[in-house]
Amino acid sequence: MTTVREVLERPLFRSAEVLTGHDGLHRIVHWVHVGEIPEIGQYLKGHELVLSTGVGLSTKAARRQFIEGLITSGAAGLVVELGQYLGRIPEDMLIRANQAHFPIIVFHQPVRFLELSREIDAWVISQHHQLLEELATLSLHLRQALLNTDGPHRLLELLHAHLDRPIYYRLRLPDPHPIDLAWSAPIPAVDTELAVNPTLMHRTIRQTVMVFGHAVGDVYVDVDGDAISEHLYLALDNTVAALAQDYIRQESLDRTHRREDAALLDHLLFDHPPNPTLLPWFVSRYRFNPGMAFQIVVTDAPPDPNTRPTGYQAHEPIMVSDLKRDDGHILLLVGWPTSLDRFVDSWLMLRPCPRLGISQYYRDPLIMHQALVEAQEAALVAKIKKTAIVSYSQMGLWRWIIKTPHETLRRTLIQPELGALLLRDDSEKLMATLEALLAHQHQRKAAGDMLGIHRQTLYARLHQLQEVLGYDFLEAPRALALGSALMAHQYLRAMDPSDADPTQP
Repeated sequence: MTTVREVLERPLFRSAEVLTGHDGLHRIVHWVHVGEIPEIGQYLKGHELVLSTGVGLSTKAARRQFIEGLITSGAAGLVVELGQYLGRIPEDMLIRANQAHFPIIVFHQPVRFLELSREIDAWVISQHHQLLEELATLSLHLRQALLNTDGPHRLLELLHAHLDRPIYYRLRLPDPHPIDLAWSAPIPAVDTELAVNPTLMHRTIRQTVMVFGHAVGDVYVDVDGDAISEHLYLALDNTVAALAQDYIRQESLDRTHRREDAALLDHLLFDHPPNPTLLPWFVSRYRFNPGMAFQIVVTDAPPDPNTRPTGYQAHEPIMVSDLKRDDGHILLLVGWPTSLDRFVDSWLMLRPCPRLGISQYYRDPLIMHQALVEAQEAALVAKIKKTAIVSYSQMGLWRWIIKTPHETLRRTLIQPELGALLLRDDSEKLMATLEALLAHQHQRKAAGDMLGIHRQTLYARLHQLQEVLGYDFLEAPRALALGSALMAHQYLRAMDPSDADPTQP
């Protein structure tokens, strides 16, 4: 857009003198207007460069009305030909113009207003056509980037090259970790709510990317104290529209990929056995190279794979697919074995940490159902133990307990070891005490701290346990048998409370 400063560089204005408003020479000029009447402000719409001889400004009241009308209407500036009607600009006009940073420009010799207006109008029109051509070029490049599926990075790069200003894009996400893309110097004021008005001066403006009525991101442009031009808004609008289209395209592709993933995983996880023709599809979809492995994770609420602590290295790529089921989520993790281990370990540092059951890692996708069974069993143990993450490879005796029929567990393990204890009215607190003692390897203080009871209370319960279980109940191999029976009892109680009752046939 043409500014007053650029107008002053035109040949016909080289003899002009700027008397006031040197800080306002950045004002935009849309056209030239000749006006002499005091009430001129009523007929202006803003951004006019007004030419005047000063006729009709002989009184202070007329001059006040004239200058206030120019300032209030948003005129770009005033050009006065000194001579016949005004020998100089009155002091009251100079003072008011300086207060408003409003440019007053004078010619000390006669000039032709027709030549001035023709010169400036032609210049403004040519500038306008040039900007339209530049906007058309930007729009063409944006369309090409969309057709090439270059993504938001390329779209913002085009806007940055077009405006030559710092650009900052914040993509809104459901979690508190937005994705930021920036070009050139960072913009420090992006978290500030800023008005968007081309007649006002702001350091930073923001335009929101809207998709079907929902805000998905915000583009910020640093104007660095310059006036916010219509051209800037048009370029920003074009880019924001392109970002919205790219977002819709990416969301559509993501939905398609999710449907394809769900179909593929559904067959691999639940078909017995799965169709071998699925193997090439899996290898292609997950870039499954020799030496890579996969794990299955079962959880009620999966952690966001994009939210990883700093302990996980970004250069270790892990592909994650989420298959939502009625009873929770089944996650497939694909990567190198060492990366899978570090990836899962990084979840342990999340707060809150979700409850997960994790299979061993495998290299044959056609036995994925086995990994699913392992993950489900590990998730069950995590629920029973009320712990965050349980890996099948670390389940130990739990693997045998889960595979054993309930009646066999109750008859061969729970009844012989814990039957007498479970028949007591105070069985719950004694069972908790037994579990604490076994967990802390007979260390009474640690067990008391775990239970939150006084030492004398712990000794009283210890005496009751000795009466029921025998004085050797904390010695091997009896302690091992009692610990196994406790685990089996916890398992049956989690599956069906009545199934763990030794009094039931």
